[in-house]
Amino acid sequence: MFELLKTERINELIAVTKSNSGVSGPQLAKAHMELGELLAEHMDFDPGRTTVVAVLRGGIFFAEGIYFALGCRFEVYDPKYEKFVRPATESVILVDSVINTGKTLRKILTPDMYLASCVINEKAVQEFGRNLYTVRVSGNSFTGSNVKEQTGGKGPDTTMRLFNQL
Repeated sequence: MFELLKTERINELIAVTKSNSGVSGPQLAKAHMELGELLAEHMDFDPGRTTVVAVLRGGIFFAEGIYFALGCRFEVYDPKYEKFVRPATESVILVDSVINTGKTLRKILTPDMYLASCVINEKAVQEFGRNLYTVRVSGNSFTGSNVKEQTGGKGPDTTMRLFNQL
């Protein structure tokens, strides 16, 4: 696993992305994009042989940042409506903003693919660790809901926040 070293700028961006930040919409999306670009600086992939796959909807802005930095191919995958078809490139990076249990990705991940996340729950790290790039690891876990604040096991859904729908 590669976890991004926390600089002052990265900590500022992480603060924006946290569920308790109160930030939604374009400001949150731009933070995801910048974090994706910063994470990609530590990825060593041949652009002509790599595809970034944004897991919709939450992974799109983070994936765009990685894509802009790597200059590779780009695809989107909607697990709710599509069967995953592995891109033909040598390297495939599945990108989601939040990996909680990893159940969605576990169904499609093969040993030769990589994962990138803005945040991953510490319980999922061991399962995906070898091929994982992440901004941060968190002990928090809650179900994303249409709520503004985290209470109990429910908190603001990242996707809803990214698209300014809370």
